[in-house]
Amino acid sequence: MRTGIYLQKASNLFLENRLLKFAIVVLALAVAFNSLLTLRAVKYQRVVLIPPAMTGTIEFVQGRPTDQYIRDLTRQVINLSATYSPATARAQFDELLKFYAPESYPEASTTWYTLAGRIEEAQVSSAFYLEHIKIAKNDSIEVSGTSCQFATNTPLETKNKTFVIQFRIQDGRFYIVALSEKLSRWQEKEE
Repeated sequence: MRTGIYLQKASNLFLENRLLKFAIVVLALAVAFNSLLTLRAVKYQRVVLIPPAMTGTIEFVQGRPTDQYIRDLTRQVINLSATYSPATARAQFDELLKFYAPESYPEASTTWYTLAGRIEEAQVSSAFYLEHIKIAKNDSIEVSGTSCQFATNTPLETKNKTFVIQFRIQDGRFYIVALSEKLSRWQEKEE
């Protein structure tokens, strides 16, 4: 680039300096603009996962999964915890414990393995027919349906049950914090 338009060399150097300063300012603005666009792209990025056991794609937007992902995992958790037989209970509860958060695992493992022992001793089977899943904004899920229990081939009881799952999503992974049965109003009055 020719900056020799002035007769004095100092004036040409000042012109070259101004031109270089202008180029630096333009580059700085371009870097700032690029940084803002990159930040915006990261904020709105979507990660699409297709796990083998799920029915479709799963999207995370701003670190939060879609409701379909939560519903699919809820179905899986409820099937593992509420539908069992003496032959499958222990293996299902092993798989269920993989969903638990590290701080909830010790208590949950004691509870589920105790239940597995009772199921194997009493030869009791259970089937849960899921009817409704309600996802609350406070990271809890209410699952209602009908539970049928059997001793060998004899039906023991059939009743409506509602389970409450407290969960959290950490680094894209679904963790169960607590899984409990919600008591109905008349059950609360009896206790």
